[in-house]
Amino acid sequence: MDLRKTQKIKRPVKLRTIFIRYLSVFCIATLLMVAILVISFSILLSSGAVYPANYTEKQVLAVREAILTSETVTSDSIPNSCKYALYTTDGNMISGNLNLKDAKKAWKLLQQSEKGQDFSYFYLKIPRKNEVYIIRYSIVAQFSSPTLRTFLPNPELLGILLFCFGFLLEVIILAYTFGKKFTQEMSSLQNATEKIQNQDLDFLIESSGIFEIDNALFSIDKMKEALKVSLKKQWKLEQTRREQISALAHDIKTPITIVRGNVELLIETNQTEQQKEYTNYIVESTHQMEHYIKTLIEISKAEMGYDICHENIESKKYLDEICSNINALTAIKKLKVDFSMRNLPQFFSGDSDLLQRAIMNVASNAVAYSQEHSKIDFIAEATEDCIRFCIIDYGKGFSSEDLKQATEQFYMGNLGRSSKSHYGMGLYITKSIIKLHGGMLYITNSPVTGGAQVTIELPICK
Repeated sequence: MDLRKTQKIKRPVKLRTIFIRYLSVFCIATLLMVAILVISFSILLSSGAVYPANYTEKQVLAVREAILTSETVTSDSIPNSCKYALYTTDGNMISGNLNLKDAKKAWKLLQQSEKGQDFSYFYLKIPRKNEVYIIRYSIVAQFSSPTLRTFLPNPELLGILLFCFGFLLEVIILAYTFGKKFTQEMSSLQNATEKIQNQDLDFLIESSGIFEIDNALFSIDKMKEALKVSLKKQWKLEQTRREQISALAHDIKTPITIVRGNVELLIETNQTEQQKEYTNYIVESTHQMEHYIKTLIEISKAEMGYDICHENIESKKYLDEICSNINALTAIKKLKVDFSMRNLPQFFSGDSDLLQRAIMNVASNAVAYSQEHSKIDFIAEATEDCIRFCIIDYGKGFSSEDLKQATEQFYMGNLGRSSKSHYGMGLYITKSIIKLHGGMLYITNSPVTGGAQVTIELPICK
């Protein structure tokens, strides 16, 4: 399926086109911001809220003659946009609003001239009869309000700062919107890979609207179709194999049953001791073969999926039966079983036979891995939305490898925790049954006993 042919309404665009669009918007927004700042500055100038750059210099030159000719000069005579210092003729500061360090610097700068400059400030020296005034000023635009001059930088610097802030904000917004747009368009690619990862191959790939991504989606779509065909063949062969194994296992049961029946009849006849010995070998072998076939049938059922039949199970009666079966299992090793039941509902939903098989698999493992005269804890409890069955033994517990792989098919584990009864299928079958019920199987080691702790958790249908 060619995505480019199916997309009639929305024609895919290239990434560079999208980037140029965003860059164009960014440039237009930047120019617009500069224009707003320039226009705002012009309005402030025309309204008198901001003095032009040479305003202070004109004021200083205007008051210079007054300071030279006046008998007395006060601080009010100095423009409020300037700083000044009053000196004796030998350079000692008498008064002014320049700090002492700047006053010394200004005196040193103007020893040989009446005007001077250092970095951003300009200085003017006005000598009088027995004293000297030095006025410091800046040729920059300034706010007419003394309060604004105190708390804000000059308008030109403020404009630069506002531009930098606006530019940074533009970059952040551009990166966010472009990233969000790209992430949205990439979602088609992400969804396709997630579905393939989850083995869902019956889905339609939608166009992202971006040429490069659609090319990748087109390749994924072809891969999906090829994978779908291949997996269908594989799944069909696997399903056929399972059905054949299951059918073969059932077919083998018939001749083995005939052999076992005839051997049992043969036992009842008059035989020599040697004949009885050989006959017993045959009986034991048929029992063993029946056990193998039963295990093979269980494997087939677990792989093909059990037919689940939900019913309302009476909690107390059902658990009494399970407890009786567990007691029968533990009697061989003379194990003590501590049964604990808490907050159980009167009924819960499930397939009673399958659940009993799952629980008894766990109990059988616990018995197999427990020492004689040891103990097993069986806990059944319910919360608001689930019911739990927890079986804890006092054995060696699971190894770290067991905890990772215990529910895998044919996993036998180490010799300390390996059973010959299920051939690595016990917990695998249990997990399959619990999964059919929408539940979870948790495998840990008990922090109290140090032994294995297996918990079956089932949802309570309301």
